[in-house]
Amino acid sequence: MGSLFSATSQNAYGVTYATLDDSGLHFESEVAIQLLDGHLVTLKMPTHISERQAISQLVCGADAGCGR
Repeated sequence: MGSLFSATSQNAYGVTYATLDDSGLHFESEVAIQLLDGHLVTLKMPTHISERQAISQLVCGADAGCGR
């Protein structure tokens, strides 16, 4: 399986989900990797702080607080 994983750098995509509820804005990020055999693998990853800030500003406005 190592050889399938090692040559996939051009087939990897980061996805971030943002959810806004009564307790604030929540983030969940993952990377989706298409292996050489066609299978798709997803792995959870931390959301970059710059991405959190950009999404917060877009969703919550200039104050980026979203009620927190």
